[in-house]
Amino acid sequence: MVRFLIKRPIAVFMSTLALVLLGIVAADKIPTSLLPEIDIPEISIHISYPNSTARELETNVVRNIRNQLLQISHLEDINTETRDGFSLIKLRFDYGTNIDYSFIEVNEKIDAAANFLPKDMERPKVIKASASDIPVLNILISLKDTMGGYDFIQLSEFSQTVLKKRIEQLPEVALADISGTDKPEIQIVPDLDLLRSLNANTDIIVNTIRTSNLEPGDFVIKNGIYQYNFKFDNPLRSIDDIKNIYLKINDRLLQLKDIASVKKLPYKQRGKVYGQGQRSIVFSVIKQANARVGSLKKSLKKLISEFKQDYPYLYFSTNQDRTSLLQYSLNNLKWSLVLGSILAIIIMFFFVKEIRSPLIISLTIPLSLILTIFLMYVIGISINIISLSGLILGVGMMIDNSIIVIDNINQKIERGEKPDDAITEGTNEIISPLITSVLTTISVFLPLLFLSGITGALFYEQALAVTLGLGISLFVSILFIPVAFRLFYRKTSRFRYKSAFAGIEKLYEKGYKYFVDFKYITLLIAFAGIFATYYFFKTEKYTKLPQFQKNETVLKIDWNENINLDENISRTGFLIDSLVNDSTIVFSQFGEQQFLLQREKPIDLAECKIYIKTKNPDELYIIQKEIEKKISDKYPEAKFRFEPVKTVFEKLFGDKNDYLQAQISSINSVEIPRISLFYKIDSMLNGLVIGEFSFKKASFIHIDFERMLLFDVSYDRLVNELKSAFNENIIDNLKSEKRYIPIKLDYNTNNLKDILNGLFVENKKGEMISVKSLVRVINRQQYKTIYANRKGEYLPFKTLAFSTPVDIIRKIDDKIRNSGFLNVRFSGSFFEINKLKKELLIVILISLLLLYFIMAAQFESFILPVIILMEIPIDIGGALLLNHLFGGTINVMTAIGIVVMSGVVINDSILKIHTINMLIKQGFKLKNAILTGGKYRLKPIIMTSLTTILALLPFLFFGGMGSELQKPLALTVIGGLFLGTFISLYFIPMMYGWMYKMKK
Repeated sequence: MVRFLIKRPIAVFMSTLALVLLGIVAADKIPTSLLPEIDIPEISIHISYPNSTARELETNVVRNIRNQLLQISHLEDINTETRDGFSLIKLRFDYGTNIDYSFIEVNEKIDAAANFLPKDMERPKVIKASASDIPVLNILISLKDTMGGYDFIQLSEFSQTVLKKRIEQLPEVALADISGTDKPEIQIVPDLDLLRSLNANTDIIVNTIRTSNLEPGDFVIKNGIYQYNFKFDNPLRSIDDIKNIYLKINDRLLQLKDIASVKKLPYKQRGKVYGQGQRSIVFSVIKQANARVGSLKKSLKKLISEFKQDYPYLYFSTNQDRTSLLQYSLNNLKWSLVLGSILAIIIMFFFVKEIRSPLIISLTIPLSLILTIFLMYVIGISINIISLSGLILGVGMMIDNSIIVIDNINQKIERGEKPDDAITEGTNEIISPLITSVLTTISVFLPLLFLSGITGALFYEQALAVTLGLGISLFVSILFIPVAFRLFYRKTSRFRYKSAFAGIEKLYEKGYKYFVDFKYITLLIAFAGIFATYYFFKTEKYTKLPQFQKNETVLKIDWNENINLDENISRTGFLIDSLVNDSTIVFSQFGEQQFLLQREKPIDLAECKIYIKTKNPDELYIIQKEIEKKISDKYPEAKFRFEPVKTVFEKLFGDKNDYLQAQISSINSVEIPRISLFYKIDSMLNGLVIGEFSFKKASFIHIDFERMLLFDVSYDRLVNELKSAFNENIIDNLKSEKRYIPIKLDYNTNNLKDILNGLFVENKKGEMISVKSLVRVINRQQYKTIYANRKGEYLPFKTLAFSTPVDIIRKIDDKIRNSGFLNVRFSGSFFEINKLKKELLIVILISLLLLYFIMAAQFESFILPVIILMEIPIDIGGALLLNHLFGGTINVMTAIGIVVMSGVVINDSILKIHTINMLIKQGFKLKNAILTGGKYRLKPIIMTSLTTILALLPFLFFGGMGSELQKPLALTVIGGLFLGTFISLYFIPMMYGWMYKMKK
């Protein structure tokens, strides 16, 4: 076939050009995104029931729903966090579960639980998680000139009705999730003294508004042959209509504005958003799954520019821009690709004696990449950080195939063979080991599919990209390279220059003789590599993903006091304002947020979450230390922590739990132990765990029913008076043209003591009775958050890492079991990492078996594959050593690096042993065959190792999430190849000689 193709160069080049054109078109149309489209087996349920305590909500609502949800199929785990007025339920399913069916099943279970839920509670919201649901950036809108709450209500309405729609009209945008808006309410504050002087009470206001706001409905009237639809016109459409309502009191006709103040004010706030210290509204923009990030970035930039021109009284800004992050990471990856390719080509100029070969190689790299992208487009793989890194990973290996073919052809020509014969025989001779080497490299990726859950799915596209790249490079090397080589050999001048390889060949000969004479040195290096492999696997820290260096953080503060929202904002301003500058980005969230797709646990009125981004990590460190000092000095009771801003990878695939958590529950009760027992548990486990709990003081109004009956006071009247005093007495809704606006009766009192001392209720005889004589206030301390899972409620304690997790588990278990009234179970990423360790071990074993099977078929021998496989445990030691020296951990990327490195290093050994076998068949003696085979394969071994190393080297110097994610992979491959090159050159030939002699 090769001889036929080299005689038809025009057909080959035209066919190649046609495929290249298709690849270029595909490269322009292929979707780009941060992550591949992965089904996330997770569903969140948001339960909102305002004015209920955490205990009431857990007992009456969450527990019933949780028991219903436990019956769902393929449910792996369920976790709930309940606070006052809000609960978040997270369901995690086995990976591979059809999440659409599970979503339907969850909704059915919630509907089934509806009979057990309070009638006035809104239906829980069910949210299906998706990788595409993660916002790509935030858009903040604020007023340039703040002029009061009413202006912010207008801004809220304008944002929801105009700005939100304009953003969502962009074809690349799936949703503009909004938070920080104000809702209006109509507040009626009666003049109580005036009402008393008129011998009236607030009932007349309530009844008049309700009566005036009635809508009897439509009715039909027949008039002869005609028929008419009639509807009563509701007189209340605006705040002025309410003010002008007429009331009849003691035969006097008055309007509501005469006896009460009527205002339109912001609804009671439970959360706010601030950007750069100014009250704002935030849009979290979520991208369409198939949209290109570059197009989205351009569209949003143009739209924001239009906003600034159309609405000059508004201020627009962005933060947490993940489109820039993706673009930055993709650009770094592309530069890594370009630089790695250029460096690889430069290396070849030092090793060959003429200019043709590097020029041909320079054509094969873009050709292989373009054809690979074309196949990715056909299969449906997007360009993302994972798939692109797979392409970069394959660049070095793509060059390897071409190097081996060209080197073999050049050797034939140097021995005096005719060009056509050299090209044909040189290519055909190497096809078999090339196919074997490509299959071995591809096969080491297959076991990655055995990694469970999302982690395995994440790197599926990387493995597929590498497989496609290697497959394409194989066809290019055996179909295109021979034709191009013949064309270049005929058309180009034989410009030759002095190669650097001659000196390297002499060094190899000296080294070979030295290591043959002193075999124990070679064995010592091999045993050192095996020991390093065992040592680092045993002692190195295991994590799921590599750690990222960042110049941004999230400060989470729980003031640990019953403060209101305004005080929360004021304290945070004191911390931040003096520390930040114009280059620092600050985005603050206070209390509950309104996001529809909120995946994180909610925060209450006394908590805040502040995103801080600086120019560099050093500046961020200074700000963190200043904030720590301020909080410790002025608010010693506050609990706070700085958390790294989770990348999209960490949000989806990182450790979501503590490393090891002790979950303590009560044996005799379905509820968690009382607070008094909590302190006893904390003392019992002192030195073993930390209980990072927050408590809150809750006030309960106890009604004295005996006194209420004695003074002849109606229960409903008393409750309504208290609701009005606390601004919670909703009379009705104003049915305006845009929305329903609640109408509240409020006594405009803020101090609890003043409310109870100054509040009176009218009894059935018309007498005014002091509310203080009918109620008393009881203060109790409660848990701020109630945690539960499928086994019920528990208290989570974070274990202290002073000993091994197994010892900590044993000690805690002994103490809890001996208490007689407590139970304990353990969870955390420790168990997930142990599972990952076992899976990685299985991946490596399966990879080795697959490699053995392929090589045994290639060599028709059971012994030769063993010689080659002996190299892998040695080289892993070099890989883990370099990874350790750069401060890395053993993670999924490290494991993939080991797999890739194993595939590359054994390719060198496969080709070397294949050559030695051929020389022995040609009549060479063993020693001469080993030395000659080493010389023949020295150049391709060194060149393929260097090109792979140089293709990955830019990862160590470029920043960005893409490069940092791939850095452990690059380190392991580079470290393994450095040691692997020595092992391939000296250890493998030595073992081959021993095995051959034993066989004889």
